[in-house]
This record gives sequence, C-alpha cells and structure tokens, in this order.
Amino acid sequence: MGTKQTTLELKYQIKELVTELGWSQNRLAQIVYTEMNDWDDDDAILKFQERLKKELQRSTTKPEKLQRYLEIIVSHPEAQKLDIVLNKYVPQGSITASLSRCMGDISQEIDSAYNKALRRSSR
Repeated sequence: MGTKQTTLELKYQIKELVTELGWSQNRLAQIVYTEMNDWDDDDAILKFQERLKKELQRSTTKPEKLQRYLEIIVSHPEAQKLDIVLNKYVPQGSITASLSRCMGDISQEIDSAYNKALRRSSR
C-alpha cells in the first residue's frame, strides 16, 4: 500500500473516531498534545491545534505521525467505551522476515477493508 493511500486512510480513521467521540479538532489537539508532552503549556497547545488542523488536511503528513495520533485516540478513556480495534502487527522475531512482512500486509488489508465498510455504513 502506498504512503499516500496509507495517509488518507489514517486521516479518515482519525476523523471518523473524532466524530464518533463528539470531539472537536481543538479537543483532539489538546488530548494529543498533553499525551505527547510532559507539561501543559496553553500557548504551545494553541500552536499545536493549528499544526494538527494542517496535518489532517495535507496529503504529505507522514503516516507514522498519524498512526501515533490514532494510537493516542484509541487509548484515551473516552474511546475505550467505543467498540474500537486498532489492528497492528507487531513483529516478535519468531518468524522469518518475509512472513513478518506478509503479516504486516495482512494487517493493512484488514484496516483497508474496515475503512471501506465504515465509509459504506456512514453514507
């Protein structure tokens, strides 16, 4: 799966979860910022809110960053009440590298199928 497609799917997952949780983008930014930083600085949170809005609009945002945001959302206590599964293959080193890559591909395919089903159900 291409990086651009991965970015689009991650952004879609984030936006759907934020909508389902009833959060604004500013609320999301506050939650993500406080989780990623040791201190709460109101000015820094405001700057991060603007940066996050831009990151969720751009197609060039790195998938790794969006994946981290998604992990933070899913681990939040409010999200724990929803029926959410974050599908991610974590290599354990007990299988060959080629099989490990295949497992990662399968995880991405499951996410892709989930996203398609989610889009159909939200229409």
